Amino acid sequence: MVAHTGFEPVISSLRGRCPRPLDECATHGNSSKNPEVFTTELLEKFILSRPQGASHRSIESYYYTLDNFVGYPITAEGINAYLASLTCQNGRAKFYSCLRALSRWLYRNGYISENVIEKVSPPETQKKLFPAVSKEQLEILVSHCCCLRDKALISFLWYSGTRLSEALNVKAKDFNWQEGTVVVPGKGIAIVRF
Repeated sequence: MVAHTGFEPVISSLRGRCPRPLDECATHGNSSKNPEVFTTELLEKFILSRPQGASHRSIESYYYTLDNFVGYPITAEGINAYLASLTCQNGRAKFYSCLRALSRWLYRNGYISENVIEKVSPPETQKKLFPAVSKEQLEILVSHCCCLRDKALISFLWYSGTRLSEALNVKAKDFNWQEGTVVVPGKGIAIVRF
């Protein structure tokens, strides 16, 4: 004799809507194509999907940055929470880059319905300003130069404040030897004392 619990009509109506057995639906509510959280299985699939010839360092980077993302929701809020949990301020940009590649892959392959990374602002990196070279340090640098060209270049960089990339674009015709000035493309006129 079968005991009736009172839940039979509900269970039978659920069975009528889903082709899978009820216990399978209860234990696997999310299909593998629509996960709520990032899993190790998805990480492995993502790594295997990387283009042939991807460097060993790139693969290591994906593992390093995405392994701790396992368990986080694949949402903008989940990505923001993961980025906020990181202690390395400037390293967040690298993590964001890997998460962007992951989000695009998940979206293109139907694991998520929208590219959630588009709702996440890239982390701001702090610009590290190095201390300026003092006049005494400049004199030491110039005294250790082995030729006049190196002395002139170091002195030019220090006195004009130009970047190395800007100094590379300066030509001999840009110098005004009588006034002691030089025209630096992008900077205007930089006054240099010879």
